Amino acid sequence: MSGSLSRRDALRHFGAVTAAVSLPMLGSKAVAGAAPGAPTFFVSSSGDDSADGLSPLTSWATVQRANSALPNDGSVLLFRRGDTFYGELDLPFGCEVGAFGVGDKPILTLFKILNRPEGWVAETTGLWKIDLSSPDTHDGYTATSDANIGYLTVDGAVKPALKFDPADLSEPWDFYCDIPNNLLYIVAPANPTTLATDIKAAPNGNNYGPTGRVVYCSKGSNEIHDIHVTGSGGCGIGGTGPDVHIHDCLIDYIGGSYLEPRAGVRYGNAIENWVNVKRWLIEDNEIAHAYDAAFSPQGVAGTTGGWEDVTLRNNHIHNCTQSIEFASWGATESAPGYRRILVEGNLIEQGGYSVFSDVRPDQDVRVFLNSYLWETPADITIQNNVFNDVYGTYSFHAREPVGLVTRNNTIRMRAGQRIQFQRPETVEDFAAWQEATGREVGSTMTILE
Repeated sequence: MSGSLSRRDALRHFGAVTAAVSLPMLGSKAVAGAAPGAPTFFVSSSGDDSADGLSPLTSWATVQRANSALPNDGSVLLFRRGDTFYGELDLPFGCEVGAFGVGDKPILTLFKILNRPEGWVAETTGLWKIDLSSPDTHDGYTATSDANIGYLTVDGAVKPALKFDPADLSEPWDFYCDIPNNLLYIVAPANPTTLATDIKAAPNGNNYGPTGRVVYCSKGSNEIHDIHVTGSGGCGIGGTGPDVHIHDCLIDYIGGSYLEPRAGVRYGNAIENWVNVKRWLIEDNEIAHAYDAAFSPQGVAGTTGGWEDVTLRNNHIHNCTQSIEFASWGATESAPGYRRILVEGNLIEQGGYSVFSDVRPDQDVRVFLNSYLWETPADITIQNNVFNDVYGTYSFHAREPVGLVTRNNTIRMRAGQRIQFQRPETVEDFAAWQEATGREVGSTMTILE
């Protein structure tokens, strides 16, 4: 799995713009995060939920305790580095999340750990099941009974082959989710724990409706930094609260769960901005291996909804099925849609090469830039980024992306690759594509050696 931010210096090397040009006024403690004097709470794997949480020595132990005990008017929540915490973190207004101690970033995850031999029952020859509603069958995130699993890991290797029909189960580690009965079925010739040392399952999470999140920002004024978000079948970080600053985090291995009630559809974005999000700043993170997109402002805007002052800058994004996605449903004439959205100075690599990409039914969207429905007005600028190597095409636009400005980007693709899925031009025809579309003014597109 992905390591620490190893490519940040490359952002500067390739000339990424870091100055706050056209950026919303966001990122200081006065706007996002805890106010001066707010209480600080600590969480560690050796803590005690009956303690007061006000010092490392009296730390809480669980995400669930933080959810129930944090004040609603501002606080700082610090997780101990090197520890792993299981659950869906629901941030109250004005809560800042970070780390304390030394070592690796603390891990926040939804993983269920399926290493108890007695938890598995043979259904038929070669097919095993486990009841995820019972904490007696597994470890990790046992506070949820959710069996909407996005993927498995087996001794660290991702196994994403979810089947929607049990009749399609055939290969080892293929799996099927009986969501109403909280059962997970896995193809294995023997008890799965005899075949691997460590088996994990990433559930969707069911605390916040059909689309799960490891960290949920519904109230706003949150600062999130120095944590590792992983092991979600749904999304990594998301919500509709205003004034959120996410920086210096690692967000990886996200998605693959069933998007209820849409038959046969899976989903999962590393960072998702639903309708009516305002003033989010996402910078200096590493984002990798998302089933869908690393960053996706999307949703049903209706007649009044939109996205306002959202900035994605100076991140290292790699190995996501789609690097950046925009999708809006709404009334073209009345909905405000996308206003002052900026994607700037990011290093974006290996588009379409996520661990999930091969099992997707829609192979056409293994791209850097993706837009499905585009029904609302847009004011989106994508500039001064480096795009390096993509599986499919540079972009996919189901409808003409009116209001999208792309400029001054450095784009590297393989010889013969098409630039836009809906058009015939290849990388060799970049100048002709620029003239025909009016996009990528000042950008360069070169052929990877």
